[in-house]
Amino acid sequence: MTTAAAYENQAILTYRISFTAGPDLVGTIKRTSGSTVVESTYYHGLPEPKGRLAGEYRHDSDPEKRTVNILANAILERLGCDDERYLAEILAQVTGGSIDLYSDKGPCHSCRAILKQFLQDYPMLASCVVTYRKTDGRGRPLLALEPAGGDLHGSYGYEDAVEFNGNWRKVLR
Repeated sequence: MTTAAAYENQAILTYRISFTAGPDLVGTIKRTSGSTVVESTYYHGLPEPKGRLAGEYRHDSDPEKRTVNILANAILERLGCDDERYLAEILAQVTGGSIDLYSDKGPCHSCRAILKQFLQDYPMLASCVVTYRKTDGRGRPLLALEPAGGDLHGSYGYEDAVEFNGNWRKVLR
């Protein structure tokens, strides 16, 4: 089950992926929360772990999840892989790269799990930098790890994020 977002969250994923042969895959993917999900869902994220919504997938249309799925699909397409069974064999062709994810709000528990899984699947990436705002849309300060509130579990962001150019930033690896 997915609900409409109480606020609009935008995610921008900028990437450069290198391969053993051919040009790098370079680009930017932008998505906004709450819109219909039509892209692949290779990475599924996590359900709500407790409370009255336990087990429900409340983050299916989160833009962080969607941008990572689109990038995974672009890499597989570039490698000519249309069957996940051969994924491990073909990933050896990815030799490096980096991704930068900007989010209006820090990633939730589900999107953090997707980023972790993506980095496990692509260990050759040199870096993944997640940046998100230090203030909400009304200028109120946001904590590095902001409680989700309402019926949602956990929090948004990373407890050990650091301030960088007026935003929160976390380098994953």
